[in-house]
Amino acid sequence: MTLRVNGRNIPEAAILNELKRLLEFYSQHLSRAELGQHADELVVKAREHAVGTQLLIEEVKRRHIEVADAEVDKTVGEMVRKVGAEDKLRDMLARQGLTLDQFRASVKAGKQLDQLVRRVTAGLPECTEEEMQAYFDKHSDRYASPDQALVRHILMKSASGQEQDKAVTRSQLLSLRHRVMEGEDFGELAAAHSECPSGKETGGSLGWIVEGTTLPEMDNIIFGMDIGELSDVVETPMGMHIVEKVDETQGERMGFEEVRERIRDLLMHERRGKALSEYVAKLRASAVVEDTPDGDKEIWERVFDSFLDGQKPN
Repeated sequence: MTLRVNGRNIPEAAILNELKRLLEFYSQHLSRAELGQHADELVVKAREHAVGTQLLIEEVKRRHIEVADAEVDKTVGEMVRKVGAEDKLRDMLARQGLTLDQFRASVKAGKQLDQLVRRVTAGLPECTEEEMQAYFDKHSDRYASPDQALVRHILMKSASGQEQDKAVTRSQLLSLRHRVMEGEDFGELAAAHSECPSGKETGGSLGWIVEGTTLPEMDNIIFGMDIGELSDVVETPMGMHIVEKVDETQGERMGFEEVRERIRDLLMHERRGKALSEYVAKLRASAVVEDTPDGDKEIWERVFDSFLDGQKPN
């Protein structure tokens, strides 16, 4: 992976930080599944943002935009109070490979960029009620609490990935499924046979699962079942399962007033982004940008996985 602007290499960390910021923002408006669907688009945006940031840094220097030391001192002081003492801040920065002077320089650079961005986006019109309402009407399904299901399962793992071993495991689970259908207690069978700790401890219970937070193979089955229904054998990277849906709660849609400010933030973010993109495009027209994103896929997947695993869907 190479990204270079006017002969200056853009560190991978800068691109990853841009991607994380995009994920954090759009996670307020898109579900987990939708974030995943937009992965490629967000990666491209992250690279473009990294290029744009570098061009803006160069423009800050060209314009000689300055920030008062008192502003930097205030931000550093807030960080000191947050961590408890200056020595603690120095230790924290040292673990990240930074000195206090380097941290101060990054704070100053950030404030200089903020000044430039404010100048570029000054005077943009505010969103109207009609625009916000129209966006809500079109995307109201995004603003809802998720469905949840109370689930228990029996997990068994094959001796190997060979088809004959998987067939044996599948047959064992189908036998257990038949016993449940004939009236035997699911929890007792889970305690006796499941290879998941939940089997021994809670009769196979996985508790309440929020739609979009479990393995895709399980998610599709669980939220397509009726209460009391018993699944066929489901294969996932964890092994093979039979699943019982014990109960469910339906998500509730939020009203326009509940999400009005979130929509305003999103629309203004996009409006400012458009103005900034047009400005950066002018800077880029006279810049030399070298971009070879080969080899990015594994890195981006790790970022998405680590971020999405810790998120609750909207």
